[in-house]
Amino acid sequence: MTNTKTISYILAFIIPCLLGFGILVMKNQVQGLEKELVSLNKSIQTDIKTIHVLKAEWSHLNNPARLRKLAAKHISLNPLQAEQIINLSALPFEYESGDSKKMIAQKNIADYAEQNKEIKKLVKAQR
Repeated sequence: MTNTKTISYILAFIIPCLLGFGILVMKNQVQGLEKELVSLNKSIQTDIKTIHVLKAEWSHLNNPARLRKLAAKHISLNPLQAEQIINLSALPFEYESGDSKKMIAQKNIADYAEQNKEIKKLVKAQR
């Protein structure tokens, strides 16, 4: 009987000690996770502010009037002329042999010149 009482007393002492130690470990883990959560929330708020600033900058940089001004200043674009348009068939392709490339390109350029003359006639007629 004394063995049973002794074991009961030992268990009555060890179980609360283990539970207390487990609760202490869990408390420390929870505190660590709470600190990590606070850090992540601060990081998220910083990122949100940064995104807001970037959106404002993007809106300024994409202002159509500003882009038009920069394009006029740095790019000298002229309206597309009919002579600048070419058919895809006028281009030589890699799978064609050298002689056939030249022949096809010459034929296509001749066709293109003929089409270009027709386009010029139409443009003149419309004016």
